[in-house]
Formats: sequence, structure tokens, C-alpha cells
Amino acid sequence: MPHTLLQHSYGQRPQVVQDDVYPEGISQMCLSSEQRTLVVGTSSGQLVLIDAAGRLLYRENRFDNLTHLAWAEAGNFGVAVTGAKDLVCFDQTLTQRWKVSMPVDIVGVAISPHGSHIAVSTGSSMMHIVTVDKSEVAKFETTRPVEFIQFSQQEAKLIAAAEFGHLCCHLLDGTEQWNERIMNNVGNMVVSADGKRILLSAFNHGVQVLGGTGKQKGSFVVDGIPDLVLTSPNRRRLAVRTIEHRIYWLDFEGNVKWGCDFGQDPVRNICPGPLGDRLFISTDSGRLMQLEW
Repeated sequence: MPHTLLQHSYGQRPQVVQDDVYPEGISQMCLSSEQRTLVVGTSSGQLVLIDAAGRLLYRENRFDNLTHLAWAEAGNFGVAVTGAKDLVCFDQTLTQRWKVSMPVDIVGVAISPHGSHIAVSTGSSMMHIVTVDKSEVAKFETTRPVEFIQFSQQEAKLIAAAEFGHLCCHLLDGTEQWNERIMNNVGNMVVSADGKRILLSAFNHGVQVLGGTGKQKGSFVVDGIPDLVLTSPNRRRLAVRTIEHRIYWLDFEGNVKWGCDFGQDPVRNICPGPLGDRLFISTDSGRLMQLEW
């Protein structure tokens, strides 16, 4: 094998086209599908912006205790949560545009594909929707605090899920479109770019596959207990992480194309590329790899 971390793998083996190390560790990572830029949050309080070839574009300090990170598909704005309560909006050069402190802990954030709106969920079950100009356009309460939020790429709405028991869809003015009760714990949620599939990493229940209105469509089963699932925007590939430190690369019929055991250096973050032909991963040791098929 060309790379020691990929020794315990099978299927269509990828080529390692990028392999960098951040000794301070990587806590968060987000990819812009349009600009092909990757924002990396380090454990030392830095944000780093790199291009698809791994070249450094910008670096900025003052992001200590980073707990959440979101980066617009357009690559023009992002949002970070530091110290549990501080919300920071930054632009394409990682320059801080504004910062506000919430009265309670922030449990989830998202930014719209074009970077126009930010959604913030708090531990008190309140959802705030603000523009990147810091104007609040909606404030409403959800049944439970929602940790996972994603704006639709097709319509002016967002979909959100709690760790247990609640999945919902709201317009940007806060109007609820639908809600569904989910009967299992959720590690994370991702929505396909066309809005027709919602995927939940549901631990012992595998990867749950739902329709665009939250109705059950089936599930994908892998060897292990999934706690993270991400998908390429073109709905060609999805990546699954399990609590046993395995990574799986699947198609949208649920067929495993590649799998690898990362037990020697567990994977912390994963970002599929926009065309479903590559995967960015970061590991506990601070390694950042780009795999290409």
C-alpha cells in the first residue's frame, strides 16, 4: 500500500493526493463545494483556509475553544462558535465581521449555501435566524434543542434534527413546514443538495434514509455503528464513520465502494468532494488527507 494509514482497507483504493500534518490538532473542518476551499479549525485557536491543492490561502487567530464551524457553499462567509456561547461571522479572508455572545450555550449552527443567512440553535430550544449583516429575521422555539441544522440548496428553508426524538423543517421566517418524531439517537444529519434525501447516522440503527419530508425510506447497513455521515452534493457518494474507527465510502444505493480501519489514528472530520470523487479527512493526530478515486 502507498500509505500506512490505508493499510487496512479494501475495495476501490484511493490515491493520496494531499497529506499534511497540523501538530496542534484539527477540531473542525468544512468544505466549500463551489470554491473548493477548505476551512480548518485547529486546536490552538486558528482558522486556516486552503485550496483544493492544499495551498495555504489565509490564516487567522482568535478562534480559541472552537466548538462549531460552518462554511458557505459559495465560499464567501462562514460562522464559528467559540467558548460555547460566542458566535463569530467571518468572510472569505477569515476576517471577523462581527461577534455576539448568546445567553445560553449554542448547540448547533448552519449557514445558507450563498452565505446570506445564519441559523443558530441554543440549549434552551430557541432557534435564531440572522443575516450576515447581523439582522435577526426570525426567532422561534423547537420541540427539543436541535444540534444538526442544514439550509436547503433549492428552497428558502432549513431542516434540523435533535440528537433524539425530533426532525423538523422551517421556512426562514420560522414557519414550521413539517415535523417528524424519530425513535433513535442521531450522531449527525445531512441533506442531499436536491433535498430529496435526509440521512441520519443512527448508531445501532445504521444510516437511516429519509425522504425530503422526513418519511422513512430505508437504511444503509455497514459493519459497525455509524456516528457520522456526510454526502457529496451531487448525491453520488456518501462517507460513513463508525465508533469502531472505520470509514466507509458508499454509493447512494448503499453499496460499499471502499472501507478502511483507522484504529491507529481515528478520523475526526470528513468532507466529501462536490463531485463525489474525493474525500477530505482529518485524524486525531492532526493529519489532513485528501483521497481521490
